[in-house]
Amino acid sequence: MNPKRPVWLSEDEEEIIALLDTALDYFDRQPGETRQQSILLAAETHLRSLASGDAEADQLWGLICELERMGVLTIRKAKRNDYDPKWKGAKLAFAPTSEGVLREWLTRERVEPAMQQWRRAVLAQAAAFPTGCDVLLTHRIFIPGREVDDIVKALGRIATVKGPITLRQLSATTFWGDSKVLDNRGELITALFPHLKILPRTLIIDVYLRNICRGVLFVENQDTYAAAAAGVPPETRELALVYSAGFRSTAARVRSREGALLHYAGPGLISLKEQFDAWWYDGGAGVGPSWFWGDLDFAGMQILKSLRSRFEDLSAWRPGYEPLLEALRTRGGYKLARSSDPSQTDLRQTDPGTTGCPFADEALLPAIRRHGQRDQESVTSPLAG
Repeated sequence: MNPKRPVWLSEDEEEIIALLDTALDYFDRQPGETRQQSILLAAETHLRSLASGDAEADQLWGLICELERMGVLTIRKAKRNDYDPKWKGAKLAFAPTSEGVLREWLTRERVEPAMQQWRRAVLAQAAAFPTGCDVLLTHRIFIPGREVDDIVKALGRIATVKGPITLRQLSATTFWGDSKVLDNRGELITALFPHLKILPRTLIIDVYLRNICRGVLFVENQDTYAAAAAGVPPETRELALVYSAGFRSTAARVRSREGALLHYAGPGLISLKEQFDAWWYDGGAGVGPSWFWGDLDFAGMQILKSLRSRFEDLSAWRPGYEPLLEALRTRGGYKLARSSDPSQTDLRQTDPGTTGCPFADEALLPAIRRHGQRDQESVTSPLAG
């Protein structure tokens, strides 16, 4: 029979209540019946009032000794000199058998660990996964407000889905309208349901066509693309513009009709759309040379390098990069963060080494390495000067 909760163990004894709660936290992770060793908690760490060394500290320690006499815990004393308090370096040991006493006293039921709940639910639905569920046992999916059993059952129903389908579509129809649950889980879905064809999301590429286009300019950033469509800088006024949206246009599927959808705008839409389509998708005759203009940084140079593997003979656009280069050399830029700096993840970039474009490799990359980086908006802003 468990000892009765002592009358003095009330809300006023906040530190002792917190100590016992902490012990139960450990028992939640591994129940007492499966434990071979006691839980050890440092007395001075979990009972801060002991540091005062006054009469209240002596009283608090006396209550801990009372819990030891009741068999709830064991005090493991450390070596100390005669002038040290009795609790100096002491550890409080909660044996596996004390779990039931603590739960009764604190009216706290056992909480099954999240991964344990997940594995139990997966194993209960194992038959729903045609290739087995081993891979799922270590890939927990959490959805706020949804029970773990319901999540696993919903996941299992994917076995009845007939593709092809995108991950976003699959997620929305499987998980109560939430299209983002399966983001970054494509490999998991393929392993669980190899019969299901998962379609890559169609890339949406914005293209602005002039009445006269003497070449194609890929622009990295949205504000600069909008400025170029309005004719700023003036060197863009006879160029077809493509908003590359960072690395989007570097994807392997960008030149396939199944993988990319071109959205056209501009006065040359009617007269040049067919020719541009044929160049983009089918390798037909283009409207002229191709260039890239982006930020003067390592990421921009990496985009240039990747684009060159999709669009032959593409090079860095001198009219855009030369003002950036001059500004960087004369007025400086902002520093590149080291890739190992976790506090600067938005600046985490890698030097591409070379891009294959002579202008970029001989002028732009050396400047970045020496002076730092500068974004392209700095030369198209109304405040640029």
